[in-house]
Amino acid sequence: MDSRLDRQFPSVAEIEKAALKRLPRFMADYIYCGMGNGASVQRNLDALAAVKFLPRYALEVETPNLSTDFFGQTWQAPFGMAPVGLGGFAWPAAAEILARSARHFRIPFCASTFALASLERLHDDAGDCAWFQLYRPNKVEVETDIIERAKAAGYSTLMVTVDVPSSMRRAHDIRNGFSIPPQINWFTLREILTHPVWSLNQAGHVLRRGLPRFENFDTYLPPGLNTNDSMQYQSDLTIGNISAEVIRRIRQQWPGTLVVKGVLDPKDALLYQEEGVDSILISNHGGRQLEAAPSALEMLPKIRQAVGPKFPLMVDGGVRSGLDLCRLLASGADFVMIGRPFYYALAAMGNKGANHVVELLIEEMRCVMGQLGCSEIAELPERVMQ
Repeated sequence: MDSRLDRQFPSVAEIEKAALKRLPRFMADYIYCGMGNGASVQRNLDALAAVKFLPRYALEVETPNLSTDFFGQTWQAPFGMAPVGLGGFAWPAAAEILARSARHFRIPFCASTFALASLERLHDDAGDCAWFQLYRPNKVEVETDIIERAKAAGYSTLMVTVDVPSSMRRAHDIRNGFSIPPQINWFTLREILTHPVWSLNQAGHVLRRGLPRFENFDTYLPPGLNTNDSMQYQSDLTIGNISAEVIRRIRQQWPGTLVVKGVLDPKDALLYQEEGVDSILISNHGGRQLEAAPSALEMLPKIRQAVGPKFPLMVDGGVRSGLDLCRLLASGADFVMIGRPFYYALAAMGNKGANHVVELLIEEMRCVMGQLGCSEIAELPERVMQ
């Protein structure tokens, strides 16, 4: 770990604070805020904070082993990088940087359908650490083609997001005029001018690669659309409920590992499990979809009871430290996905941020497990205070 960076950014909390200062308001709010007044975001944080451990000190403990076998591969740590659409606006080429960092540390990187880079490019960067997240197009021919592209690119894991059935109204984005491309008015111009590090780096990226766009949809756009219309077309293309029938069709086409992301209700979990999915990612979308939704941690034991003790369950939402990772793993999760901290790190530190936050989370996990007297992740549940 870079000692200079560690002194300046010793925690995700410090990284977040620096990132929010460096980002223009429209982008800072996009990453930081949730739906409505943010109650669901806070619920994620509060649920994690409520998990307490009882440490053990009278044990002979070896150096904590974070290595994890999951989906037929061995990972250096039990967490991965969650898919984040528009992440390239936190820092230029964010997805590509994170993909390369994931490959370096041997943890999963999940490429978003709405990344500002193609799924093919991101697989090249992440190699066999690459997973692909699908916002399922509501046109079957487009759905089929994107899945075929993911197969051809070499992805082994497909993660289908199910918790975006309708278009969203996020007050902060409306207030800030956040759009792709950004609306240029006095507010956005002021924010761009008063955040020069972000602005200059974004401008340089545009000069090198052109205006940002959702590259995965380039071949599906009707001819003659202007930029705003094309963005709206792509957004509308992914609206709709993901029924068991849809998952059945995707399961028939996809030969690799199939994950459903965004499940909170045990009844949904059972329906998807019956259609042959390999894992479920319990998630409230980082608090960004339904303000009244429970946290993933609240629903984890109920979904575990529904699907059985051996069915692989992943969780995301609210992770800001290695301690939070330990809390989720101790509560029954087999693997954890993390979103915001990685993009805060890039916004705060630039390209160096990706590696730093991975190293930080790993070191924090080792510290926590050492305090608890745990050599292996499987021992964490024994330390939870009921």
